[in-house]
Amino acid sequence: MSPQQIADDQDLDPAAVKATLMQCSSKYRKDCGVEAAEEDELNFNREEQLQIKRAIFEMALTAEDEHVRSKMLTYCRDDAKGRKDVVRQIAGNTFNILQINEGIKRARQMADGLKQRLIEV
Repeated sequence: MSPQQIADDQDLDPAAVKATLMQCSSKYRKDCGVEAAEEDELNFNREEQLQIKRAIFEMALTAEDEHVRSKMLTYCRDDAKGRKDVVRQIAGNTFNILQINEGIKRARQMADGLKQRLIEV
């Protein structure tokens, strides 16, 4: 089942289902890297990724501002160690799907209340 189907079946928010699948399902984590062809245009292609990588690395080595160099060097190291990979960051956390779902519901209710107050004003 897709996350949307699970959410509909269990009366949960899709974001809560996705967060839980990210934690519990290695298949889901692997599948997160796969996109439909029509959505792929939003991502960088291989050549663009290489150009960006080279530019970041070049800036890390040659920027005159030491703060910029420090940030770029740290970014390069973190990226090389996999620290910029969202899937790895989320995979080690534990989530309770019901708590996530309730939090999302409360946030939406609060947002709806704020919208209603703004409309009344």
